[in-house]
Amino acid sequence: MKFTRNALLGLTLAAALHASPALAADVETETQVIKTLLNAIEAKNYQEFVAAGSEDFAKLDRSQFDAVAAQLAPRLHGGYQVQRLGDYRQQAYELSLWKITFADGGDDLLGTLNLQDNGKVGGFVLR
Repeated sequence: MKFTRNALLGLTLAAALHASPALAADVETETQVIKTLLNAIEAKNYQEFVAAGSEDFAKLDRSQFDAVAAQLAPRLHGGYQVQRLGDYRQQAYELSLWKITFADGGDDLLGTLNLQDNGKVGGFVLR
């Protein structure tokens, strides 16, 4: 399945622009958060998705979420695994990098997650 540039870009812009500096979260917490976000995408549940985030993150446009969810939900429903690849700093933000591998054997995705010190998602980007 090929992802349209607009759908992935939409989620990228809305999430990335609202990332905020945070202390590095523990791996267990990050893993649970990324699974919550992916489960919300799989269920096409906008409210669950934005509830995990900060006030700014929750401003993600519903139509952008729906476009990404329409493309990813079937692949996520078929099964997937997440693997944490590490941490990095970019423009004063602490980010973790994730690999999402699908059971369908298709292309993997990379996810970038920023957690604020209050445990809320400041940014989540899929590529």
